[in-house]
Amino acid sequence: MTQTSHTHLKRSLMVAAPSLAALSSLAFASAAHAQAIDDITRDATQKGMNAFGMALNAFCFIGGGILLAMAVFGWWQHQRNPNAGSKPGMIMAGFICGGILLAFPFLAKTASFTMFGTAPSVTGEQQQMKFDK
Repeated sequence: MTQTSHTHLKRSLMVAAPSLAALSSLAFASAAHAQAIDDITRDATQKGMNAFGMALNAFCFIGGGILLAMAVFGWWQHQRNPNAGSKPGMIMAGFICGGILLAFPFLAKTASFTMFGTAPSVTGEQQQMKFDK
């Protein structure tokens, strides 16, 4: 490319970029007409918390299931050959940890409903502390 084509390209981009931004802001004005920043952040936070909760549930169910399956296989192997290296303490630890992981989502939901009466939610609402004199 020659020097002239570089200059022409830069000028074209300098004109096209602001005009494209102006046109896109006019096109998307109806979508963002009345949302305040607190609404947007509350929605984003809620989606993030939902994703974190789903990931935690998946980890608990998958991890707990794998630990229980490994414990059952270890117990079976220990019954076939006690000298195979499967220690009963490790097998029991697998059963306990797998059971705790499988029960954790239920226990967390029960504890939050029992203590707070409703499910915890992120509203973005600010509270003011008031002190009595």
